[in-house]
Amino acid sequence: MTLTFEERLTRLADTDLNIERIRSIEKAFGSDNKKTLAIPGRALVGEGVLIKECRKKPKPRYFFLFNDILVYATIVINKKKYIAQHIIPLKDVQIKSINDSENPKLKNGWLIMSPKKTFNVYATTSKEKFEWMTHISNCIEKISNNERKGYDQIKNLDIAPKWIPDKEADTCMLCKAVKFTMVNRRHHCRYCGHVICGDCSKNKFLIQSQSDEPLRVCNKCFETLSSDQRIKIDNNFTSTDSSDESDAENEQFNHNSNDTKFYSTGNNF
Repeated sequence: MTLTFEERLTRLADTDLNIERIRSIEKAFGSDNKKTLAIPGRALVGEGVLIKECRKKPKPRYFFLFNDILVYATIVINKKKYIAQHIIPLKDVQIKSINDSENPKLKNGWLIMSPKKTFNVYATTSKEKFEWMTHISNCIEKISNNERKGYDQIKNLDIAPKWIPDKEADTCMLCKAVKFTMVNRRHHCRYCGHVICGDCSKNKFLIQSQSDEPLRVCNKCFETLSSDQRIKIDNNFTSTDSSDESDAENEQFNHNSNDTKFYSTGNNF
């Protein structure tokens, strides 16, 4: 008898092997494990290395696809040590394929969109991209039957902006006057994703879909948000979001399609 995707996930979640895999992931995160990953009913659907477009440059990140969350992290020692854990609930996720012509250096990509994070990822091959997108879509569809109230509501979620990479902006994208140097640092507006200078981003604003704390926004977005009569806080600050940039990561890591494994493709686990 051929099992449905949801039936395969249910069986997978109940296996000792699935629990063992998830426990080994928690061990690899060590103190960086933010939340318990091994909970009843959770299944590890797949895992592998993808190239994530970070603010400074594209970097390899290890991704774990569960039936209800997507987790990614910085690689220190592959399969043994990860840091900078990020958890994205799949109930908030949308994905969109990226045409290979959009980036001549990176192919087989797609956009991952959510209220907290939006970014591009790239697979090694078109087959690997298809497998990732298919499994993510299947997990989202399964959740949509229970936790999401239709595609129209999904489309209306507050999606975090995709950050413009640092290398694509030599000058402030708002004032067009300040040239970035070691002194004049780049900053990102958390509402539009543009690269701006310090003078053009002196305000921070509470964007509830992204954080419980006020976040840096550019002057233009601050005016727009303020006009909407939302909670606002006017305060200078100097921090930048570097949670996905780590000095401890393995910059020499090379990956191939063999790094990716999916555990829900058959009837037996």
